[in-house]
Amino acid sequence: MNGSPSYTNNIGIGRIISFIVVLIVVFIIYVIRLISLQIVEGADWAAQADDNRTQYINLPAPRGIIYDRNGFVLARNIASYNIVITPVELPDDLGEQQEVFRKLSPLIDLPVSRGELSDATPYVECISEQGIIQIVEYGQTNHPYSPVKVKCDVDPQMAMVVQERAIDMPGVGVEVVPIRDYPTGSLTSAVVGYLGPISERNEAFYTDLGFQANRDKVGYAGVEVAFQDLLGGKNGRRVVERDIGGQVIRDLEAPQLAQPGLNLRLTIDTRLQSAAEAILADEINSWNKYFGEERMTSGVVIAINPQTGEILAMISYPAYENNRMARFIPAYYYNQLASDPRTPLLNHAVG
Repeated sequence: MNGSPSYTNNIGIGRIISFIVVLIVVFIIYVIRLISLQIVEGADWAAQADDNRTQYINLPAPRGIIYDRNGFVLARNIASYNIVITPVELPDDLGEQQEVFRKLSPLIDLPVSRGELSDATPYVECISEQGIIQIVEYGQTNHPYSPVKVKCDVDPQMAMVVQERAIDMPGVGVEVVPIRDYPTGSLTSAVVGYLGPISERNEAFYTDLGFQANRDKVGYAGVEVAFQDLLGGKNGRRVVERDIGGQVIRDLEAPQLAQPGLNLRLTIDTRLQSAAEAILADEINSWNKYFGEERMTSGVVIAINPQTGEILAMISYPAYENNRMARFIPAYYYNQLASDPRTPLLNHAVG
């Protein structure tokens, strides 16, 4: 019994020493980890921080215009209108947000709420069929400071009405983007061609040239593809710093402006092209009428200036309507052309 106080004191001192040792070990571990983060891995973490706040914005270059020999436009860029909502500019009050959506809904013929966002039904720009609430929810979650497209490629009248009433609908706006337009349509489609999205097979090639795969279009046929390097121009670039919400704070470098594509003037004469097409169609119809059945289904006309070698007209019949490819390539229309035994997608004049 006489030794019990000393024994108790020894236990207490032992516990204190053990506790101090544990503290020292933990402190050493934290110091080692801190040294590792600050010195050994510091450069890597700093690089990741820079990546998180730095964004490279690709600035699209206007595509060059294609003219015939007389200056008549064969391919040009026209405005397409998208209705957009910038989530951060919406009213803070949920009731007021709903009021904005209710005002917008009848103007663009889109329900306030429809469907849901999920892995099975994600938001896909200009394709998804969700309602306004669901689309805005996607924008609020991912890019609250960036406009999210609610409805794409609306007619100018609808865009004008929305723009006029936007003062009463905070956060709602109209985005103007260029699309390709072919005033002569099927008359010159075999010569001019059409545009399409950058395919996975060619993505690396065009990305190296500065194009943006999920946005830019490139030539798929005719002059559009043969002179892609001239017509396409060179995209510009901005390097900006964004905050955690995605809002641009400042430019980190001087912006590199986009260089517009070059305009092309062809030797084709649209008036002669039209006359040649009419003559060819009449000739085909006459022979089929003579035979009493449809024997002739395709044909070619090429008019050349014998003194200069310039091609004044080039008709490949039947042709296709390249304006139907301007905004996107409809699968049903492309499949219809591809399965047509007369091969309208092929320019028979050049093989």
